[in-house]
Amino acid sequence: MRSAQVPPWWREFFESPDSFPLSCFPDPAETAAQVRGIKKLLGLQADQLVADICCGHGRHLLLLAEEGYRIVGLDGSAMMLRVASYLAAERQLPVSLAHGMAQELPFADGVFDVVLNLFNSLGYMDDDQNQAVLDEISRCLKPGGELLLDTRNKKFQILYAPYRQTVSLADGRLALLHCSYDEESNRLNSVWSNPENVEETYHTASIRLYSPEDIEAMLAAAGLTVQARYSEYDGSSFVGFERQLIYLCTRK
Repeated sequence: MRSAQVPPWWREFFESPDSFPLSCFPDPAETAAQVRGIKKLLGLQADQLVADICCGHGRHLLLLAEEGYRIVGLDGSAMMLRVASYLAAERQLPVSLAHGMAQELPFADGVFDVVLNLFNSLGYMDDDQNQAVLDEISRCLKPGGELLLDTRNKKFQILYAPYRQTVSLADGRLALLHCSYDEESNRLNSVWSNPENVEETYHTASIRLYSPEDIEAMLAAAGLTVQARYSEYDGSSFVGFERQLIYLCTRK
């Protein structure tokens, strides 16, 4: 008898309202600063077609749309897309949203001038699927098109794990967050549980951490050439131990 397949953790997590407080999304002021950085780092032009892959509830996408950029958002979470659609309608923004998987993009070859993959969206899946995300992004970019990839810095993540922290769920209940790094699988595992009974689990997450050398090998395999590495959206160079690792790449 075949056992039931357990759905990927991110399917349950990002369909729950708890994903908003637990994801620690940057506030509007920081998001606006990131968008200013995105425009500057990419030199975005009004006539370019931009895709925000793993757009979530549209933090960056909506601000770019407000400024008149042509942008398409894709996410695997129906709940996140409903929020993005509501916010776009509220602001009367002409935003195109698609429900789909980043490793199987529902777009034609060479259609986008720019692709964004932001807020640590790479690493949710296994190595083959994570590589497929980059392969698909490359496929959908025009030759010479650009990718801005914001991912985790492995050294920073390991330095601050394991740890324990009390956080709030969407309904105000408290949860105990425990993070640990598994050296064998190279994954950062997070568990949110009942502080009074840690056996009662609310949510889990598991992120594959890659070194810069690993990521650059994956980008090269996808036909993407690294043009610059940053630690901040303001263009600060990446040295090695910063929290963020932001790549600017072009498709060959």
